[in-house]
Amino acid sequence: MEIGIWWDVRNVRELVNKKLEEKRAAGEIGSALAAEVDVFTSGDSYESLKRLGDDLKFVFITSRASLHHREGSGLKIDVTPSAHDKCERCWHYRAEVGADAQHATLCGRCVSNLYGSGEVRKYA
Repeated sequence: MEIGIWWDVRNVRELVNKKLEEKRAAGEIGSALAAEVDVFTSGDSYESLKRLGDDLKFVFITSRASLHHREGSGLKIDVTPSAHDKCERCWHYRAEVGADAQHATLCGRCVSNLYGSGEVRKYA
């Protein structure tokens, strides 16, 4: 990826970290992995973040990160506590924790990484 793209990603990550710290200070989350993030933006920032796809959650170190296109300019970041269970291996809060009866405390990603073909990550 180009330097300009990482500059955009780094700047948004810094703002996400500030929002995460606000939630932590308010006692709403214990760690960043206990959070889910929605980023609303447009222009170059949107295009830079879009290239990361699902790896965005790894860049923000959150259990979920979703990117939404925003009409006009500006950036909006929503941070919410995850409503899902915590995977005992990766500590991500995921809807599919416990979906595999043989591995009731693991998420689907960890089950795949340990017992299947594993995940494909491109950037993070």
